[in-house]
Amino acid sequence: MKVKLPYGKESLILDLPDDQVQIIEPKELEETSTTSETLENALEKPLAGSKLKDMVRNQKVCALVEDSTRNEPHWHQIEASAKRLKGAKHIQYIITTGSHDPETKGNLEVVGIIKEIAKRYRLNHTILIHDCERPTVTVGTTTRGTKVEVDPELLKVEVFFVTTNMKNHYFAGYCNAIKNFLPGCCSFETIEANHRLALEREASFGRHPWHYDPERRSNPVAEDMLEAMDLISQGRRVYTMATIGSKRLIWAAAGDVETVTREGIRVVDQTTSFYLKPSKYSIVSPGGYPDDETLYASQRGLDLVNNAILDKGEIIWLAACDGGYQGLAPSEKAKKNFYDSLTLDKSKDALAPEIKKNYRLFKQKAYKMARIIGRVNRVWLYSKLDERTVRAAHLNPTKNPQKIIDQWIRDNSQETILVFKDANKLAIYNAHLTKKEAEVSKSLFPRVAPANQSDGNRF
Repeated sequence: MKVKLPYGKESLILDLPDDQVQIIEPKELEETSTTSETLENALEKPLAGSKLKDMVRNQKVCALVEDSTRNEPHWHQIEASAKRLKGAKHIQYIITTGSHDPETKGNLEVVGIIKEIAKRYRLNHTILIHDCERPTVTVGTTTRGTKVEVDPELLKVEVFFVTTNMKNHYFAGYCNAIKNFLPGCCSFETIEANHRLALEREASFGRHPWHYDPERRSNPVAEDMLEAMDLISQGRRVYTMATIGSKRLIWAAAGDVETVTREGIRVVDQTTSFYLKPSKYSIVSPGGYPDDETLYASQRGLDLVNNAILDKGEIIWLAACDGGYQGLAPSEKAKKNFYDSLTLDKSKDALAPEIKKNYRLFKQKAYKMARIIGRVNRVWLYSKLDERTVRAAHLNPTKNPQKIIDQWIRDNSQETILVFKDANKLAIYNAHLTKKEAEVSKSLFPRVAPANQSDGNRF
């Protein structure tokens, strides 16, 4: 069978045996509405509380907008909300870059979208791209010791309105509105202190203090982020419009941040979480641009499917990683602490323990990636990076992934090849569960089709 997978701004077609493959991708719910209609319906029928237009009337509003690295319908989100923000006294738009570079081409395009739509609806507004190196103000310290330093513009408003795209997050549990406060609008030092918690065992996808399952509410990173949001908001209302999906929305909801986030977590689990029996062979596509724009961004997908990869197995990683340092990480500082950590002169088995020492921001990504590199036989990277750059990071470059697949089939014609499409949105759990975990998963998660199913094993 021919399998088409996202790769950069294009796609890659691989030839795989029908009876030896499982394709895992986000489950699409039946949908008849356009993106605009889905957002309009969400804003007109909030899950909890007032409608947005009523809540912001004569108020100073801070509208938090996710940066260009997030694969979401920025235009539609901003336009749908702008219609309801007309009655506000003033709107301070902030693009929540966190520790990402602020002045990128993509972020300037988001600024352009805001300007055009705000002009059309005659909004009294200003626009700011957050820069974690700019001066901040301290609003308090979390119980885990994170000193919360935030952009001072957030203290000048009366209401927060957050647009967010929800999906699994490899150490914060889920991408959600809370992350637009920390890391979104905080200082580099605050983000570093919070992300240090990613090295703890329960800092994983599928875990969040607002999770519907009480046994999955412990996540040190997410708990710290929630405390930070409370310190920043200081009792002021936080209203959100959350979506799931990128090219095509499968869900949207608006209302009180906790109510919407709780429901969003449930939908993310129902559409992107899978229990699989681990296999020796895996093909991982993060999801194409912008999810594979850098090695740094592509790492998320590798970690989210990690549970399905056997020790001493092999991975083909399809990540374009376009251009120079930008193919490695979003900034020079990120490159130093992420990519350069992967190039330490250590055996691949000793790499993760060495990276864990002397933590600095961005090292958590290198650490989690090094743990995978250390336990598998090979990670084959098909990318636009040069071979020397790839090998230096303890990865194996390939110019022909099909050749590797053909060798896998010759070596073991019985082993299932797992193919992960849009891996940056998935959450893969090991099928060897406790009795209670199995009962919970049966009611909450989609199941994987057998490898010999005639429909090509799609969900």
